[in-house]
Amino acid sequence: MKVAIIGAGLSGIKAASLLADSGHEVTVFEKSRGLGGRLANRREAWGKLDIGAQYFTARDPGFQKQVESWLQASVVKIWEFSPYCVKQGKLTPSPDETVRYIGSPLMNQLVYSLGTNVAVNCQCKISKIEKSRKGWRLFSADGELFYGFDWLIVSSPAEQSRTLLDRCSDVMAVVPVTVHRPCWAAGLATRGKIPEEVQGIFGDETVRWASRLSSRPGFIKSPDVDDVWMLHFSPEWSEQQGRETAMDIGQTGLQWLQALMDTELEKSATYRHYWRYANMKPVTFDKPYLMDEHQRLAVIGAWCAGGRVEGAWLSAQECIQDLPG
Repeated sequence: MKVAIIGAGLSGIKAASLLADSGHEVTVFEKSRGLGGRLANRREAWGKLDIGAQYFTARDPGFQKQVESWLQASVVKIWEFSPYCVKQGKLTPSPDETVRYIGSPLMNQLVYSLGTNVAVNCQCKISKIEKSRKGWRLFSADGELFYGFDWLIVSSPAEQSRTLLDRCSDVMAVVPVTVHRPCWAAGLATRGKIPEEVQGIFGDETVRWASRLSSRPGFIKSPDVDDVWMLHFSPEWSEQQGRETAMDIGQTGLQWLQALMDTELEKSATYRHYWRYANMKPVTFDKPYLMDEHQRLAVIGAWCAGGRVEGAWLSAQECIQDLPG
């Protein structure tokens, strides 16, 4: 069986790996330069930043087995810390029993570890698809044609999947028009003293989550900075500002940190990224994937299964298990 997969995030690469292990011919198409999707990173002189998911958890027994395998292979590490939260503008300890995992050295290592047996066409944006008697035909934005696929699996955010598929199938009919909300992300290199135990913060209406990346196992930072942070702003705040905001996102994040820590911090460098499809609205589906068996089409992704990293893995796992031969 010849299968095309659009999207090289965790769900797309997991699906591709399962199919390749079963002897099928699989080709993955990815519009970006590398693998990972929302497990993306940015390499700056002052540190390598995970700009998407900051950690993940494991609840499903099957996924827990996968995580154990990753741990043994040093693909992931446990990030041990007690989180803090913001209450009435004050930093407050908020300990829990959650086991949090991170990719090693970066979050996208999860994806690369699964994709060793998969052919990926990077920087190849599929802009149009067609179904013919000879299978699926895919057209890239650069005018290339790829054809002869028995099955098509789309692993993209819901909104992008809808745009691509609406003329070919009604598989997205059960999906709300809007599934995701945006998130501004800001990476900060700072100088200044902050208590060592403060590593992760559940925030407020401005910043939803703050990671002290420089406290994570194996993180390497520039010697001329004290800390490296990644701040994810709330969906409400991010929507209000919009992608084209003139606001200095990095400075806003620094001021938020300073007020919370009640100390002066010096910002030596910043990086910002706008995630258009980040936070999920409360939607649920009967299965962690969508499928049109008649058209030989499937749709997978974290958004089909709650939005977490584990959901991306489960979406692919269960879809391929149920995929008709």
